[in-house]
Amino acid sequence: MEISYIQPLSRAFERMSRILLRPFDLVKWLVLGFSAWLANLANGGAGGRPSWRMNANKVNYPEIASGLERSWQRLVEHAIWIPLILLGAAVVLAVLILLLWLSSRAKFIFLDNVVHDRAAIVEPWGRFRRLGNSLFLWRLGFTAAFLAATLLVVAAVLVPAAATSPGAALRGLSIAAIVAAVLVMICFAVVAAYVLLFLENFVIPIMYRFDLSATAAWRAFLPWLRRHGAWFVLYGLFVLALAIPVVVAYALLVCCTCCIVALPYVGTVILLPLWVTYRSLGPEFLAQLDGSFDLFRDSEASQP
Repeated sequence: MEISYIQPLSRAFERMSRILLRPFDLVKWLVLGFSAWLANLANGGAGGRPSWRMNANKVNYPEIASGLERSWQRLVEHAIWIPLILLGAAVVLAVLILLLWLSSRAKFIFLDNVVHDRAAIVEPWGRFRRLGNSLFLWRLGFTAAFLAATLLVVAAVLVPAAATSPGAALRGLSIAAIVAAVLVMICFAVVAAYVLLFLENFVIPIMYRFDLSATAAWRAFLPWLRRHGAWFVLYGLFVLALAIPVVVAYALLVCCTCCIVALPYVGTVILLPLWVTYRSLGPEFLAQLDGSFDLFRDSEASQP
């Protein structure tokens, strides 16, 4: 069996051209862009977000430790702020969970629009209620597990320092402990990135195609992953290679348009060809492994 990465990309690009450009329909762009924007609400990719870079050579760790210690002491002295801080954190957490729920339902709406070359929101919103809720619960559980693992790593590094305050803990850390924690976190991040990549590109289409829950879709995907693990790993590197020039072009567009492309929803509509192409790429790649999985064959056969 011959596995290709360029052919699925070519077919995904051709499908994007047919959906968005032949013919061009502004209303269709706006509605389809709205579904893409909703689908990416919890991904941070629905219109752009700023990024910051830190030069490790310029980080003053003693100053950071001193600042943390002062902040901790102030918080202890003014304990009345603790309930307000907890309330604010609860509100932020509730908003994040709401965004995760909305995007989980919208991912199926956007995929359905791409598969059937249409722009609809209301009707598929009710139709994908069960699948959206299943995806939401799985993503919520995965996020909680990842955060718990991260906290365990942080605790394993900080507890041996036997500190009474965050600032003292930071000063008490050894270089070996910091390096070990960073390496573990990098491994966690790589695994999480691949899990989310497989979820977006393969598991969600499997849920859509066979009307499966998120857990059942993962069980259906794992045999493919075991048989073709190297190809799926290379798929992640292929997507990363595609993302690099896209990010560079995006940064240039942000500068040239005075940050208009970075606006929520507006940026998604402007960059809609990228989102439609990417949404089609995963199913096209998976169809190479099993012809019965072709999401687009039935919908294209029914079109004139």
